[in-house]
Amino acid sequence: MRNFIALKIDLDSNYAALSATPLVATCTLTFAHTNTQDATLKGTDGKELLIPPSAQYRLERVDISRIEVKSKSGECVYVVGHGG
Repeated sequence: MRNFIALKIDLDSNYAALSATPLVATCTLTFAHTNTQDATLKGTDGKELLIPPSAQYRLERVDISRIEVKSKSGECVYVVGHGG
């Protein structure tokens, strides 16, 4: 059975995991169009990727608790997909 995932993650200058608990999911990250700077996405390999405002980034069957993101205070990212 697949479970629907819809999260809003408020960002600041510290890394935040996309999930507080282990969760294997297929999802799309959508970086808010109101963001004013690139967000930094850190993968399971430790590499960092800059993602501009309004961009979408697709993840397939990954443990999103091991993916981290940061930006400046007041910015956000949406996570929508399914897990299970």
